[in-house]
Amino acid sequence: MVLTNKKIHGLVSEIAGDSAIPIIEYIKDKKNVSEFIIADKVRLDMQTTRNILYTLNSYNVATYIRRKDRKKGWYISYWTFNKKRVHDLMHTMRRDKIIKLSEQLKREEANAGNFFICKSACARLDFDQATEFGFKCPECGHLLNQQDNSKTIENIKNKLKDLEAANHC
Repeated sequence: MVLTNKKIHGLVSEIAGDSAIPIIEYIKDKKNVSEFIIADKVRLDMQTTRNILYTLNSYNVATYIRRKDRKKGWYISYWTFNKKRVHDLMHTMRRDKIIKLSEQLKREEANAGNFFICKSACARLDFDQATEFGFKCPECGHLLNQQDNSKTIENIKNKLKDLEAANHC
């Protein structure tokens, strides 16, 4: 799989939000960039920048080293984008989504016609749960109506098809 900017941005956005994209763009082709420089260049406050960087680090997409500033005596983190990790992470996340969607599809197909939803769509319950609540919404108290989940099943199948097609690219 060729790593395009679009794919990198999609992954980064998914794990750390859209505000992480400028950070990754800034450090993408650099090594050991000070967190203060990053915050300044992407025009985010220090706390937000650090939170995003630590989130990226928790997925090993950005790594850092800490050094003590000799003059001020505090520690500064220097960040590097870990491009090698992006490909593996994309594959892992896609596989996890496929597993979750497959499980959801099994549940939806096994309970076809046995889901209930209120008119405000606050809660969607299976038959056992609906019985437990006397076919009244636990959130708003409105009567629960039987839901045709054939569109839900179709949507899950389409998502699975897209993910599996992307897996072969």
